[in-house]
Amino acid sequence: MSIELPEQALMAPLNSEGVSSGRTRRNSWLTWVSYLLPWWLLVPLGSWLMYHYASQWQIDQVRYAQQELVDRDTLVLSATLTRVHQDVSLLSQMTASVLADNRLGETEQLELLQRLFVDFSSAYPSYMQVRWIGNSGVERVRVDYIDNQRRVVAADALQDKSSRYYVIEAKRLASGAVYYSPFDLNIEAGKIEIPYRPTLRAATKVMDSNGKALGLALLNLDGSGLLERLRQSGKTMLLNAEGYWLLSTLGHREWGFMFDAPEQRLAVIHPEVWRRIQEEPQGQFIDETGMWTFSRVAPILNGDSKVPMLYALSHDEQPLLIQARLQRLYAGVGAVVFLCMTLLGAFLARSNLRLEDKAHELQQSNAALAMTLAQLKTSQQELVRTEKLSSLGLMVAGVAHELNTPIGAAMLCVTALNDRLGELMRDYHNGTIKRSQLEEFIQYQEEGLTLAERNLKRSALLIQQFRQVAADRANADRQAFWLHELVTDILALNHGQWKHSHHKLTTDIPSDIHMHSYPGPLGQVLQNLVHNALIHAFEDTERGEIHICARKLQHKVEICVMDNGVGIEEQDCQRVFDPFYTTKRNSGGTGLGLHIVHHLTTEVLGGSVRISRGVNGIGTSMILLLPLEQVDGKSEKAANGSMAS
Repeated sequence: MSIELPEQALMAPLNSEGVSSGRTRRNSWLTWVSYLLPWWLLVPLGSWLMYHYASQWQIDQVRYAQQELVDRDTLVLSATLTRVHQDVSLLSQMTASVLADNRLGETEQLELLQRLFVDFSSAYPSYMQVRWIGNSGVERVRVDYIDNQRRVVAADALQDKSSRYYVIEAKRLASGAVYYSPFDLNIEAGKIEIPYRPTLRAATKVMDSNGKALGLALLNLDGSGLLERLRQSGKTMLLNAEGYWLLSTLGHREWGFMFDAPEQRLAVIHPEVWRRIQEEPQGQFIDETGMWTFSRVAPILNGDSKVPMLYALSHDEQPLLIQARLQRLYAGVGAVVFLCMTLLGAFLARSNLRLEDKAHELQQSNAALAMTLAQLKTSQQELVRTEKLSSLGLMVAGVAHELNTPIGAAMLCVTALNDRLGELMRDYHNGTIKRSQLEEFIQYQEEGLTLAERNLKRSALLIQQFRQVAADRANADRQAFWLHELVTDILALNHGQWKHSHHKLTTDIPSDIHMHSYPGPLGQVLQNLVHNALIHAFEDTERGEIHICARKLQHKVEICVMDNGVGIEEQDCQRVFDPFYTTKRNSGGTGLGLHIVHHLTTEVLGGSVRISRGVNGIGTSMILLLPLEQVDGKSEKAANGSMAS
């Protein structure tokens, strides 16, 4: 086989001198700039964009986490203040109901209140003091919760609290309003209790039915558990209205106002942060120290209630660390990429200046590639031819396998008949033949010929079916016909196949379905479907029913061949159209009936066929969807495909 080389390969030596002179005229600095300048612009820009989006994404994760933390802490604080409001209001109502009972004397009322306060303290263990203070400011009933024990304070140990700020402020409130004291540390005997016991006092008026004040109901909330719960996150801080830390990540900053340490305030240490916290109810921002997230605690209570101003705050230095780490990372990566791209650009520029010197070599390489491509095409054609021979071998093997049984049986019958004929002729020549022998031979001959004829017909049927598989659409004539007439003719011509069975065959074909297609292949499809149902559907019943129906669907027709037989297993539905697949191999099945149906329906009739299983697997429907008007192009394509294979 000859290969024609490209003309450029032959002209390469002649052009060498022209290329060399052209290179001398090239503006070399423009080549360098064209290769280096794009990288010098793109690499820094790309590094900055990667740093920007990476840092933004990681900081957003921190932002969401800190916002969720502060929102949760704000919710916990608001819920606690709301619960205290409800509890002190309940205590006030309990006290008022006891004092309103005129059947009890003063002593009995106090004893009943003491028992009720003890029960109240047991039900709400977060309160370390439950008190009723009279209008004079003197405690009337008081229950302390200390060291997991509840103790009713004796009458002589009750104290005068009229000068305490929370009593004075609570008396100024309207009925139903609740006064909250600022969060501070509990003081006993004039000294701060150790370990520290953060305390929040809530007071409200006790009113009788006539609106007369009977004193104050007062609860001392032990805030240790609340603050400890907030402390578990490790980043939560809590500020009061003056900016003092009630809870801090640095323990020495807490409760500065209790120790006369005004420098331990956020307003002193971070004045700009404190300014922004006071201006907005909630927010989040990043400064030179890190990310700040804050929210003002503002529970929804009675309009006249006085709630201490609290701020939930979180400070995280991680965004600054993220920015610094990513700056180093992307600066280093950018520098390495910048250097690599500069070296690569320089290499490419130098290579580009040398490309013309390699023109002759490249033309020779192109010629060699052309020769290699021709060899590759030859090899490819050889592989295609081998594949066709392989497919043909598989088909021949299938045909041989299917024909082997009936032809072998016929040969066996003929051989046996020939042997019996030899025995009869030998007895005839010897004069020992008897009438009984002749009658026995005739009967044997009749049975053997019948068996041989049946097997030869079986072989002929197999050959016909194989020819049908290989048939293409060019062998069929396209013509106009009425579907109900075609079905009637097919059933009449094949009546002998089912006339001896007890199965019932019915049709429901509208008389107005007119088709322009191929009646021959369509008749073969319907015949195969009915024959397949007769063979496979009624194994366990003597009387079955096969029904053929059709309906128009716009420009198509749907034909259904259904039976009420045993149905098809779900795993078999995927393979019934494969060639040589049958469940009746031992009963003479070839596995080509439904394969022919599929081939003719899709390749010749231009339609589709599908299987529908009945309810609970009983019965099967073979559904054909065919065009009413067949197009010639489909036939030509099928014919060409069959011829090629």
